[in-house]
This record gives sequence, structure tokens and C-alpha cells, in this order.
Amino acid sequence: MLILVANPGRLLANPLLHSWLALSGSIVLGSCAQIALKHGANTRRPGASLARTALSPWVLLWAASFTVATALWIVALSHLDISYAYPLLGLGYVLVTALAAWLLRERVSRLHWLAVGIIAIGAACVARSF
Repeated sequence: MLILVANPGRLLANPLLHSWLALSGSIVLGSCAQIALKHGANTRRPGASLARTALSPWVLLWAASFTVATALWIVALSHLDISYAYPLLGLGYVLVTALAAWLLRERVSRLHWLAVGIIAIGAACVARSF
């Protein structure tokens, strides 16, 4: 670790680090995209057409976010095994649940939080296996 701190150029040129950052960015952005889509669906006016809803700012934000998240996912897969990276996408469930409870004021039961915790533990086990 001291070598990386002493030589920041080496840190920036590390393709594995770029893949980790891309994977993290994909998970975070994909989770935020789901929250934007849900907010867009919640704010849909009664009787509004599906086309009008699809062109709402929140749904367009979802589409843009999901597009960038997919591009980041492709970058991540360029240096990470899919058998390793794919299970880590489960962290999106954890993040979406936390964001839904916080931003959308959704009620999340104890059992639901327990299940989300188990997902997080599983993702941690996968991450430690690298």
C-alpha cells in the first residue's frame, strides 16, 4: 500500500482499480436509477399516457443513469471475472432498499432488513474471495 501512495501514477494506471471503480459506479448509479424510476412512477398524473410518463424528467434520468451504469458494467467486466463481479451486483438490492427507505419514505420491515443484511454478507464473502 505504501508503494501505491508513494507512486500515485501507478495507482491511476492500475486496470484492476479501474474495474473496481467501474463496478462500484455501476452498482451505485444503477441503484439511483431505480429510485429515479420509482419517483417518476409515483409522480405520474392520473390518466397520463405511458408515452408522456416515459418522457418525464425522472424517467429520462433513469434511462440516462442506467445507460451509464451499463457502460460502467462493461468496463468492470473487461478485467473482472463475471463469476466474481455478478454476485456483487446484489449490493444494489441493499442500496436500493436503503435509498427507498430514506428518500421515498418506504416502510421496510425487520424481516426485509434481515434479508438485505444476508445479501450484504453474501456480497462481502464474494468480495473477500478475490
